[in-house]
Amino acid sequence: MPKPVPFQAPPDTLDRLPVSVIVLLNGQFIYANPAALSLLQAGSPEQVLGRSVEDFLHPLDYQRVMARIRRAERTQFTNPPTEYRIYTCARELRIIGMMSTTYMVEGQPGLLATFMDMTERSVIEQRLRETDEQFQRMMNTMQDVFYRTDAEGITRYVCPAVKEILGYTASEIIGRPASDFYPNPQDREKLKKAILEHGYVRDFPGQMRRKDGRIIDISISSTVILDEEGKYAGVEGIWRDITERRQLERELERLATTDELTGIANRRQILLQLDHAHKRFIRLHHPLVVFILDLDFFKRVNDHFGHVAGDELLKEFIARVSHQIREIDYLGRLGGEEFLVILDETGQETAEQIGQRILQAVRQTPFKLAPGISVSITVSIGATFAHPVDNSTTELLEHADKALYAAKERGRDQIFWYSVQIG
Repeated sequence: MPKPVPFQAPPDTLDRLPVSVIVLLNGQFIYANPAALSLLQAGSPEQVLGRSVEDFLHPLDYQRVMARIRRAERTQFTNPPTEYRIYTCARELRIIGMMSTTYMVEGQPGLLATFMDMTERSVIEQRLRETDEQFQRMMNTMQDVFYRTDAEGITRYVCPAVKEILGYTASEIIGRPASDFYPNPQDREKLKKAILEHGYVRDFPGQMRRKDGRIIDISISSTVILDEEGKYAGVEGIWRDITERRQLERELERLATTDELTGIANRRQILLQLDHAHKRFIRLHHPLVVFILDLDFFKRVNDHFGHVAGDELLKEFIARVSHQIREIDYLGRLGGEEFLVILDETGQETAEQIGQRILQAVRQTPFKLAPGISVSITVSIGATFAHPVDNSTTELLEHADKALYAAKERGRDQIFWYSVQIG
């Protein structure tokens, strides 16, 4: 705790006043008269002096009090009487009526404040206490996490539910930058930008890092906090753990786009990728090559060894093809033993090399179907270039399919390029 700045009270004045008087410098107590120490239930001045005023503020009144302190320290200003909720050294809730003004301490602008205990005042105070109790009960029973940060992104309040989700207690989080808990701190800036732009966000996607290092998915609904001058003072809202939901969504997306047997793109997904590639070709005029691969005499494998063995062969076939194409290329299953390869931004020479590598990888090593059982097989490839006159992906597929038929007719185990002559 920083050492308090020495403060000399004017003789025979502040100490004798029956009203509570404090002096703050940079948000810290440097003086509290006996009446203030008594109201704050301090056994000695050391329990108050040198501490931050934030330690005594109720979360619901924090922004108002800090805005007034900053305003008084920034300019010569007297804040009118206002009621606030505070906690004493014994953590009892008190309601005080306070007014404050700028006060120079050794040439630095501080704050001189006087206040009175208003806790026992009629029905209004009772309702305030009930509001606080309801607030605490709600916070203690919430499954989602309620939080509040100030203008600098420092966490000023977080409810106890955070322990179940992040593994941190609320006290371990309060006072730390909210960005500390984001895997990518820039995500916090994106959230702040969206809130400032619209005033709020609903179901904003994000991620947080737990105390054990695990990353979780969250959904955030928050709103902007403005101070009494209408300036940005922070953010408050609720976030919830949606990790299981996101995992389910990712799994459903994977099932919708992936071939269950081979793990590559299914027919719907690979045709969608072909459509995107064809649109890039039309827009940017980059070369585009399409292969259709078909295993030669694959039906014989299924008939002789069974479909389980055939499935194993298909999986090994995909593994070999995947090693011959590039990371920028697309591979998907059209159906049965027929597959589509999309070579985006690829000239004929490079495409021919890739095709020859695929042919060799398939023919050179027998496929192991089971212990002691292996079979040799080859693949035929129908290849085509995209041309400006190809108005759709359907035409590309038709050209590649005709080239594949020609490769089969000419003896299989080869790559054949589509030309108008076979169209």
